[in-house]
Amino acid sequence: MNKKAFYVFLSICLFILLTMLITACQDEVLEIEESNTYVWQKYMNEEEYEKVKEGMSYLEVVRISGGAGQQIDNDTYEWNDEILLTKGYRLKFEDDVLVKKEVVERKGNSKR
Repeated sequence: MNKKAFYVFLSICLFILLTMLITACQDEVLEIEESNTYVWQKYMNEEEYEKVKEGMSYLEVVRISGGAGQQIDNDTYEWNDEILLTKGYRLKFEDDVLVKKEVVERKGNSKR
């Protein structure tokens, strides 16, 4: 095998490896959500919110909450509260690292 063929073979192998790694990360989020017994478990609750600390990666937060957050902005995700419909948990990431977290109060549509 000549050098050119070797480099082509090596490039193809690296491309396949990178594709598999990217796919594995995406599948892990889906796998986490599907492991929940109930649909609402993919949301976050107050106890899980307290476990989330600045410096964690998005995937670490997904593991704690049991599901992916809804993307609000480029690096901002929001999880609905599992129990209360009047609040959510908004987390901001920079370079896949949590830099800010906040509780978002929501107003309901009730006319009572």
